[in-house]
Amino acid sequence: MEERSRIEFLIARDGLPATVEWVHTTVKIYRSAVLSNRHFAHSEPYRSRFIVAYLEFEQWLRSASTP
Repeated sequence: MEERSRIEFLIARDGLPATVEWVHTTVKIYRSAVLSNRHFAHSEPYRSRFIVAYLEFEQWLRSASTP
């Protein structure tokens, strides 16, 4: 997982609550970018990279919210 190291860095630097907020915000931004015809993330090769990152963030959010 490429995004895991980014998340771990943010947890160490900013703490878990701030990281969860950042991941939620980033998920919204990435989803919007992929769906927008005017954003470069809508086209390959970027589209698949954004989608993979989005899925990694979503998976992390699910695991982070599990006690």
